[in-house]
Formats: sequence, C-alpha cells, structure tokens
Amino acid sequence: MLRAAATLTFCFALTAAFAAHALEPAVAAKPADGAATPALSATARAVSAGIVAGIRQGAQQDRNAKPAQLQCVRAIADDAVAAPVQEVIDASLGADDRAALETFYASALGAKYQAAMLANADPDKTFTPEEWAQAKATMESPAYRKLRAATVSANPLAAQKIGGVLNPLLGNCFKD
Repeated sequence: MLRAAATLTFCFALTAAFAAHALEPAVAAKPADGAATPALSATARAVSAGIVAGIRQGAQQDRNAKPAQLQCVRAIADDAVAAPVQEVIDASLGADDRAALETFYASALGAKYQAAMLANADPDKTFTPEEWAQAKATMESPAYRKLRAATVSANPLAAQKIGGVLNPLLGNCFKD
C-alpha cells in the first residue's frame, strides 16, 4: 500500500497543472441506495479526465511498474473522480466562477480544447488564432486559477475527497 500512496502522491502532483484539461463524456452512476445522483458538470468531468490522464502518464513513466499494473491504471475510467471533483468545485468556487467555467467546458470549443490537451496537440495546428485566444483567455481567468487551486492535492478538501476515491483505485493496481 505504501507504493500505491507514493504513486498517488506523484501522480496527483503531476496532474496539478493538467487538472482541468480533459473532457470525456461521463454518465453518473446511481448510488446503491437509489438516491438521485447529483449532476456532474462538464467542468468536473474535465478535471476528472485530466487527473486520470496524469495518473496514466505517471504510471507509464514509472520504470518499476509491471504490465498488469499499467493495464489496471489504463482501465481507470476517465470519470472515476468526477463526483468528488464536483463536490470540491461546489464547495470551493462561487456560482459565477462555476458558470464561467461551465460555459467554456460545455462548449464545442471547450470539448475541442480538452481533446487537444489530452492528445498533447500543437495549439497552432489545432486551433484558429481566434479559438486559441478564447481558450487562453479562459485558462488565464481568475475562475480557472481558482479551479486549479481547489483541485490540487495541496488543498486538504481535494486531498480528502479526490484522494479518497483514488487511493483505493491505485491500491488495487499497485498491490504487491
């Protein structure tokens, strides 16, 4: 379990700069008790996919990772931490910031941006100058800076909520 914790720490830190960069469609699962599932925003799905992508990249770069471990990490769903990310967003950002981010992440440009970031695409080859200017404006906005600050592992709430879901997933992948 110590290895899983070390991997989590490395991967979660690695994803800090990438946390809000990936949008994959996600369908929220119904809780076991039948209660209504809170709606997951495009912003939460984007952050979750970014975190998972960072974990996959970190595991791939781990020279000690075994093929079965890498396969296990690749199998983690892009929306695996979307629900706890949504909780962190709701607790940490005001309504105006959430709305501004959601406007971008739910847009066609936001989806294009997420796909490009996930693919490490060259912005000059992917976007028109106008599109890139719009995307950059969002990434340089106060709302985006608040989102990044809220969803990194240095934030105790993010560490508790998001890490609380990631720890068991990574523990399953990296048990020796």
